[in-house]
Amino acid sequence: MAYVLIADDEAAFRQMLEAAVATAGFAARAASSGEQALELAASEEPALVFMDLKMGARAMSGLEALEAFRASYPEVPVVLVTAFGDVQTAVTAMKSGALDFLEKPIDLDDVRRILRAALGPDEPLPGVSRAAPVVFGGIATSSPAMRAAVELLAAAAESEAPVLVTGESGTGKELAAAFVHDKSARRSGPFVKVNCAAIPTGLLEAEMFGAAAGAYTGATHARAGRFEAAEGGTLLLDEIAEMDTGVQAKLLRVIQEKEYELVGGVRPRRADVRIVASTNRPIDAAIRSGAFREDLYFRLNVFEVALPPLRERRDDVLPLARHFVRELSGDRPRRLALETEAALAAHTWPGNVRELRNTIERAVILARGGVVHPEHLPPNVAAARPGDGGQPATAPSTPRAGTNVHDMERQLIVETLERTGGNRTRAAESLGMSRRALLYKLKRYGIDA
Repeated sequence: MAYVLIADDEAAFRQMLEAAVATAGFAARAASSGEQALELAASEEPALVFMDLKMGARAMSGLEALEAFRASYPEVPVVLVTAFGDVQTAVTAMKSGALDFLEKPIDLDDVRRILRAALGPDEPLPGVSRAAPVVFGGIATSSPAMRAAVELLAAAAESEAPVLVTGESGTGKELAAAFVHDKSARRSGPFVKVNCAAIPTGLLEAEMFGAAAGAYTGATHARAGRFEAAEGGTLLLDEIAEMDTGVQAKLLRVIQEKEYELVGGVRPRRADVRIVASTNRPIDAAIRSGAFREDLYFRLNVFEVALPPLRERRDDVLPLARHFVRELSGDRPRRLALETEAALAAHTWPGNVRELRNTIERAVILARGGVVHPEHLPPNVAAARPGDGGQPATAPSTPRAGTNVHDMERQLIVETLERTGGNRTRAAESLGMSRRALLYKLKRYGIDA
């Protein structure tokens, strides 16, 4: 059974955090040092680690333990726990691969938020097993569609077969190709990229295969191509649907016979290269129009992996946003205000993860203080409210003076259910939470949908 590992040299803190983890519905194990934490992980890999930065003068430091975990268990998210005034060290550690950090004295709501973002919905139902988180691009994803895509990419990486990654612009196709390379036996070799849409058709063949001296006007010396540069490694052919059919025929030969010729050359060269291709266009439409060779498609799609758009993995929006805030804040740590997170969760993100990252980069630049507020977001994102299509919805009724947070939440849930005709799936999406989290709150507040 997956468990949460807590490493801290203070017994009272370990017990308190163990209780918080158990209350959230997760199994917990505790270690008093980094060395002991690694011993526990060696016997059974944890789903998540809370690691104190400083654990005694003679013990392994939290940073050293983090590096050891990243080396031995790269898929396991690690959350650092730091004392007040040690935030700069935590920021440095974040750049080394930590998922998040907590500052002592910790807020148990923050613990629950991290558990929910990294491992799934809050308070799991009794008897329901929970899968370990899948990490992609350094971020734990809770999306079933993204989890399936990452698992297929990992399986593909163990082979030498070509991989075709499809998905809308901004969904992370280049990250997927790098993931395949890093998980493969070719990880020590080069990872080379060529954008087939950015290179003129007349130059693409020479760019890919190289050219012999005298092959064209001005070619006084032989020129190496991307296949030669990628020898022993992986070659990403980005936007392959834009490739000229003549070049497609030569690429098909490389895949089938493992050899190619320089432009203007006569002697075949061996190609020891793993090919990953990507496209944001429907390949079947390009085949029907004659713009893409069907035989090449069948050679490339041994593993075809479709990356879901961000609107279909809404549970990942806030973990991604928080990750980008940490990545882009530099030496001035920032955090997202609750109303900012609400706007981010409500937006539909037509530009996918790329749009989200650009939005956060803009906000971090504009936020002079330590908090990112809605006014730091682009107007179309800041105006988003929970509602259909991410558009501003009818404002809920104003709470009465003295109303506490739980009453306000209950009121918002009831009004959202009324607006969606009792449809729990639509209500959960409108509220920016998972359906399981909504079911829990319905039970907690005694609401009959």
